[in-house]
Formats: sequence, structure tokens, C-alpha cells
Amino acid sequence: MAGKNKDKVNIISSGSENSGKLVKENEFTKTPQTPEHLKFENLRYEIEEGVCWLTIDNEEMRNALTDQIQQDLMTAFHQIQKDRSIRAVVLTGAGDKAFSSGGDITLFGRLDPTVGMWDFMKNRGAEICRQIENLDKPVIAMVNGLCYAGGLELALCCDIIYASETATFGLLEGRLGVLPGWGGTVRLPRAIPQRRAKEMIMTAERIRAYEARELGLVNKVCPADKLKEETQKLLDRMKKVGPLAIQACKNVINTTLDVESMDNAMAIERGAIMWLRGTNDAREGVVAWLEKRAPNFTAT
Repeated sequence: MAGKNKDKVNIISSGSENSGKLVKENEFTKTPQTPEHLKFENLRYEIEEGVCWLTIDNEEMRNALTDQIQQDLMTAFHQIQKDRSIRAVVLTGAGDKAFSSGGDITLFGRLDPTVGMWDFMKNRGAEICRQIENLDKPVIAMVNGLCYAGGLELALCCDIIYASETATFGLLEGRLGVLPGWGGTVRLPRAIPQRRAKEMIMTAERIRAYEARELGLVNKVCPADKLKEETQKLLDRMKKVGPLAIQACKNVINTTLDVESMDNAMAIERGAIMWLRGTNDAREGVVAWLEKRAPNFTAT
């Protein structure tokens, strides 16, 4: 990918970092690779054909989010934001039992009740969620089992959720006498009907994958042995869309959800399309359409 429009990318991606090395067009790895400095103990970071597969690998604890895993997730998403060769991210859990059971409960007893808890909530979980939501690439949660507490809060920040038939979802923190502190009480009522969200949170209820789909929490449910295949099909469909267009769409949707004025929201949308119109990808898309061929997008 060329870097001619590097500054323009920053206009639409507020808070993004594009100081990473730019890659040439189609300079993607064909087999999963992990940079040496991104090899973590319980988090797998693998890049394959422009997709970063992030796997929480802590099966003994049902992929619980330990202190180290939380720090590693922040490091990983920071790197993903800088890496222009990455077009999409898939977040999942190791094995077929759990996406993530949530935060490591053993941490709670070691945290200072005020300062320590504030750091755990704001500078760890909330920061990871912010990174996912503000990432200028689509993030897909591939939920392959139980998805509870902090695990569900991470999934709620993702752009799309695909789940296996065996997946279950719940915000269970109330059983510990606390509430979901990584945005669960804020995001779940925005993702599903408000009263249903209250019922789930106030009773620490678990729901199955098909109900999650009916509520609009999950995009697609499929057999466990087909989950990765269906996720790959989604990624293949995304490859047909300009990466800068996907970036702009995510930014506009996330930015305008809470904008009350339709005129103001539409103004944000117009600004995005005016920016896109000046990109090489937009020119390529029109030419490819007229020539009746597949476009060759370069994210420039």
C-alpha cells in the first residue's frame, strides 16, 4: 500500500496511529505469522492474508482475562492500529469451551478497593474496549463457547459477532455483589431491548446463542465445527469492499449513534464521503465498475 494519503487517514480515524511501516499493495502474509515482539504467553497474535487472529489462550481458566492478558491485549490492539497491512481482526478464545469467562476473579481480592479497582476498570478493561471501538478496522468476535462478564463486554465492543450453537452469554457480576464495570450496563441496553437487558443484568441470566441472535446481540449462529469457516466467508465478503470505506463507515456509525440531530449526523456522513471521494480506492472502484472487473483496492 502506498502512503500518499496517510494524513487523510488520520482525519477520519480520530485517535488512530499511522506511524507504523506502510506496506506495498497486496503485501500480505499467506501463512499465519507472529512478529517476535508480539509473542505472548496466553494470547496468540497471528496474521494471515491481512487478518489478525487474536486468540485468548488460557483454557485452564476458561480463557479468563488475567492481569497479563489484559496488558497483552492493549499491546496487541496498539500494534494492530499501527499496522496498515492488517485489514480486519478476529477476536476469539482457545478451544471450544469458552470465548472468555471474564475477568480473573482472583485479582479482585488483591486490588486496593478504591485506587486499584479504578485502575482495573478504567485503565484496563475500559481501555481495551475503547481500543476495539476506535480501531479503524472491523473487529469480529468469534464466540466459540461461554461468553460471560468481561468476555461479553469485549464482544459488545466488536463490530460483528458470530457464535457457535454452543455459545452462551451473560453478565454475571451481580453474583459477586458488583456490576459489569467494563461497559456492560451501558452497552448491552444499546445492543438489545432495554428491559431485556435489565432483566439479564439484574438476574445474572445466561442466554443461549439462538436467543442472542433473536435479540440482535449476535449476527449469526452456526454449528461449532463451521464457526471458523463461516467467519472466513464473512472476511472474504469484506475483502470485496474498500478498506477505507469500511473504516469510514465504522467511524460514521459509531460517531452518529448518539447524535440527536439528524442534520448533524448527516453532516458527519457527508464529510466522510467527501474524504473518500478523493482517495485512490474510490477512483479505482468506479473504474473497475465501468470495466466490469473486480477492483484492486490499496487502502490509499
